[in-house]
This record gives sequence, C-alpha cells and structure tokens, in this order.
Amino acid sequence: MRRILLIVFLLSITNIFSQKIILKNLSINDSNSNLGTALYGSDKIVFSSATGGHLHLYSGTISGDDVINKKSFLEAKTHENVAAFTNDLNTVYFTRSLYGEENTVKANKNVKAKLAIFKATRTGNGWGNVMQLHFSSGKYDFAHPTLNADNTKLYFSSNMKGTKGKSDIFVVDILGKDSYSEPRNLGKGVNTRGSELYPYVSKDNILYFASNGHGGDGGLDIYSIDLNDTSKKPFHFLAPINSEYDDFAYVPVGDGKGYLTSNRPGGKGSDDIYFFKEKNEEKEIQEEMKKEKGCNQRLLGTVYLNASEKVIQNALVKLKDETEKVIDTYQTNLNGKFIFKVKCNRTYKIIGSKENYKTSERLMVTNGQDGIIARKNVFLTTKAPKDGPKKRKEYIGRVDFEYNKTNLLPRYRYQLDKAIQMMNKNKKLNIYFESHTDSRAPTDFNMELSKARIEVLKEYIGFKGIFRKRFSGKAFGETKPLNRCVKGVQCTEEEYLLNRRTTFVLREGK
Repeated sequence: MRRILLIVFLLSITNIFSQKIILKNLSINDSNSNLGTALYGSDKIVFSSATGGHLHLYSGTISGDDVINKKSFLEAKTHENVAAFTNDLNTVYFTRSLYGEENTVKANKNVKAKLAIFKATRTGNGWGNVMQLHFSSGKYDFAHPTLNADNTKLYFSSNMKGTKGKSDIFVVDILGKDSYSEPRNLGKGVNTRGSELYPYVSKDNILYFASNGHGGDGGLDIYSIDLNDTSKKPFHFLAPINSEYDDFAYVPVGDGKGYLTSNRPGGKGSDDIYFFKEKNEEKEIQEEMKKEKGCNQRLLGTVYLNASEKVIQNALVKLKDETEKVIDTYQTNLNGKFIFKVKCNRTYKIIGSKENYKTSERLMVTNGQDGIIARKNVFLTTKAPKDGPKKRKEYIGRVDFEYNKTNLLPRYRYQLDKAIQMMNKNKKLNIYFESHTDSRAPTDFNMELSKARIEVLKEYIGFKGIFRKRFSGKAFGETKPLNRCVKGVQCTEEEYLLNRRTTFVLREGK
C-alpha cells in the first residue's frame, strides 16, 4: 500500500498521552501485503493477503498473542479486502474490485468505480449467494464494510456524492434481508478534506477509523470517536499505535488488546498485521518501589463516567497533599487510567476534571505498608446545559514549535491560512494567541521564547493582510503546565510536547 501524503487540518488542540503498548508482528505475515482484520468467531480472524498479484481473503487461527494456520477463505478473480461478519457468522460483507469480476458492470466503459461492497451467505462449509449491494455500484468507490453490535447498521468508506474529502465514512440502516436505507455521511466530526478509511465499530458504539486529514503523525493515523456524540474531537492514538507511516484497520478485542495494520519499517512485507496489548505494569511498579528509600506506595485508579463502566480518556487528574498543594498531575490514557507515587501514612486529595464534566474530588488515606499498590477511582458526571443563549462557537487551533526554536514549520501554516480566510470573511473576528513552553530551559529564557513565538505568528498574520489591531497574545513560558513535567522532573517527549503548545482562538470582538 502506497504511503499517503499527510494533509494537515487541525481544528482543535491535539490530545497527548502516554501509552505502554507492546506490538507483535504476526506469523501470518510474509513478504507481500497482509492487511485488515475481521474477527471470525472467538478463535479466528479473516484478513487480506496478496497472492498472485491480487488481494484475497484468508483466515488464521488465534493462538495467544499470535495468529497461525493461514488458509484461503474466499477467493475470486479480482481483489478482495476487509470482511465483516454478522453475529451468527452466516453472512459476510466484504470489499471486491469490480474489474475482472464476472456478472458486474465491468463491461460498461462509463463506470469509473473500482471497488464495491459485496455480501455472501453460508452454504454448507462454504460461501455462496454472492451479490453486490445495490447502493455500491456505478460512479463511486465503496469499501471497508463493518457492522455495529446488533447488526442493524453497516458502515463503510466511499467517495460518493456528498463526500467532504477524498473519501468519507458513511452508514446505512439494514432494513431487511437485501434492503438498505440511503447512505448517510457521518459528518465533519469524523470526515475531513482528506481520506477516512477502514472503519470499525465496537460493542460500546465507539468508531475506530483511519484518516490522513485530522493532522496526525504522518500517512494514515488511527482515531476513535463515540458515535453517541460525534461533536467531540476524535481521539488520536500516539506511538506505538500510530507512526509516521500508514496505520489503519484497528480492531480492539478487549482488555487493552487488538489488531492493527501498518507499513512501518521493520515489518516483513509492504503491509503487516500486528497484535497489540498493554503491558502488565504492576510487576514493574513493584520492582521499581523496591529500589526506593522510605515507605512508598503507588496509587492506581480509573476515571469513569458516573457509576458506569465507561472510562473517560484524556481527563486531567491532580494529586494534592494535606496542605492543598498540587504535587503531581496525570492525564488519563486510552483506558482512563492514572497512577501516582504516594507516601505511607498520608492523606491525599484526588481531583478529576475534564471540559464539559463536573470536577470530582476524592480523599485517599494511605496505610503504613511499604511497597503496596492502592486503588481509588474517580467518577465524573456531565454538566447540565445552562439556561440562556448558547455560547458563541470559536475556532481553536494549535501550532507546535520545535524545542527551543521559533521558526514556523510549513505544516502548521495551513491552520493559520484557514484562520485568515475566516477573518477575511468575517471582519468582526479577532485572533488571540497563547504561547507556552516546557520546563527544560531556564525560566526567563522560556518566557522570552514564548514572546518570540507569538511575534512570529503575528508577523505571519500581518503579512497576509490582517490589521494589527485584530490580533493579540500572551506569553506564559513554563508557568502553566498541563501535566507533572515541572522543573526537575524527567518526562517523555510526548509529555513535554503537551506543555510546549502555542494555541490560538478566533472570536468576535465587541
């Protein structure tokens, strides 16, 4: 699969968090392309593999963290890719190329589409009754089908009429045996000017998809969004889930495990399927505490929505001591988890917060036992809507600078150009910048660096014809960290990047 160029289109601040993930290259991979994963019962997956110049569907047997016993599953004279099975495993939907397929519109020279969605039903030990879905024919491409939990909706990627970019994710309602509603675009919360591909819908109605239009690490990146509320920004996975190459076809299987496809370096072929799982950190934590002096413990917890089992990703959790001093902060990971170092026989306050949620506080009293892992969860509730007029919508953007540098990177100019375009259309809009640094350089230097970065952005806006009275900004240096990375604390590059942010907002003046 060819690398797809990154289209930078950030509409809001990128979420940054740390993940401890192990990736395993599966035994079924070879020197060709192997991609796309569909769960087939509890012990098999179905995937695409390139043989004889074509992609065909194969099955493999799940064996712990690996997949073995590669066997032909469904083969035609043309390409096939990405399968999705109904819960009873009696119906399969899949992508098939229209070129070279018998009984299709291949003979019609006016047909420009290359891909369509087909379905087949079980006939004994094989598959039969292969048919092309009626809405996926003619002028456009349709690919990558996936079903929701109760098999009432079919999601897919297409460049059909109404697409916002090169390809968007759509959905149809399954009305009967061979009856479907008109396709509906999932909207701007999911789709961009770029390409959105390889959707997968989990049991809890979370859509996982690949995109090169939300401003990720490079190529296709993996994102997720709650289909119950697509107004919120999609969640972007960091390394090692995403890389600078194409990462797609993300299929979670529970307990922090799942499959993804990537063409990153170090693989066996041009595309490989990887198994991923979260590290078991508790043993590592206990070994770490053995090396520490004094009586120490670890506090582990999860941020949940209300009293449900639904976790809240990217929530900010603060740890305060008896004097109400914030001694550590943590941003929850994919599974809503946080961890703090704590001392024995102390009282702590845990404060959880996130935009559009009510802040929650919990007390934690540690005992006198050294080296134990204590647990305390945090529960957030959504804020009730306030009476009165709705808050005016604002355009928010973020520009990242390299460490200790002020040069404006080309990939962030698109955001500023988008803001300028909006300001030219609406003369009441003003732009406001806030610049922050990480804590690694001297405090005075960081403040001056923040000021210099704002001046660079002002100069760019002014050069494009926006009057100076319409832009302003404030430098904060290292004074407003979003996590634990203050002076003297060693952090990862991802954690430093979270603090090294320069943001801007467009809003109407008085």
